[in-house]
Amino acid sequence: MTRATTLAAPRRRVETTAAVTVGAAVLTLYLPVLRDLVGVWLLVPYYSYGFVVPLFSAYLAWDVLEADAHGDEAAQSEPSGFVMMAAGLATLGVGIAAGSLTLRALSLPVVLMGLALATLGAVPARRLAFPIGFLVFMAPLPDGVLPALSLPLQQLAAVVSEHALRLLGVPVTRADLFLVLPSVTLHVTEACNGLRFLFAMIVIATAFAGTTQRHWRGAAVLVVAGVVLAIVANLGRVIGTGIMAELWGARAAMGISHLVWGKVVYGLALVPFVALVLFMRRR
Repeated sequence: MTRATTLAAPRRRVETTAAVTVGAAVLTLYLPVLRDLVGVWLLVPYYSYGFVVPLFSAYLAWDVLEADAHGDEAAQSEPSGFVMMAAGLATLGVGIAAGSLTLRALSLPVVLMGLALATLGAVPARRLAFPIGFLVFMAPLPDGVLPALSLPLQQLAAVVSEHALRLLGVPVTRADLFLVLPSVTLHVTEACNGLRFLFAMIVIATAFAGTTQRHWRGAAVLVVAGVVLAIVANLGRVIGTGIMAELWGARAAMGISHLVWGKVVYGLALVPFVALVLFMRRR
């Protein structure tokens, strides 16, 4: 072992300690934001995946830092990191003033990226870009976005289901979001928009894209595939619900049977996605 290597280890420990100390201060500053986020994840079903996001991000970041800890390169602070931290803290201030949890949450990855640049240097920060950037999924959408997304997806489900049921030989007429079948009338409600599974698939697809793909084209393919499969799966869920309601009555369109059918459809949608991930990773 060379003298340079011997000296590098204590220096790296000091740098890591400093980074951890500053990081702890940042997390303390963001405790109110994290508290409010947990409340949203608990109360709003659309964002229930939020609990997994920081855990997955922390795992990836720890893996990167562990790999860097075995290197001999000394950290070189980047002044741009302090500018980025200031920008993130300014965004936090705007979010507090505007009462926007979205802005407050989105400011966290900006601050953390600035912290990484300022304490670890450009190369480690670049390796941490994906784990830190993944934290954007902790943020809920701004007010009014969910209803704006829900209605078009409900209308799409109603229109596609009408044509699909007709092709399958089921007599059906549609009145906006209502599907009138011979034995029952189905209402394509907000619960039929598929947004919960769509959001979850975007998070899952992004996680696989960032950990299995080296080029942006492959990552984009996985994310787009996740979105398409989520939408198709929801359409299949609504169409299947219509068929079950016609065959077995209105009770088949609600309760435990409806819930189980939805889980089965979403589970099946994961099969081609996983197959695509394995295929692209093998390539």
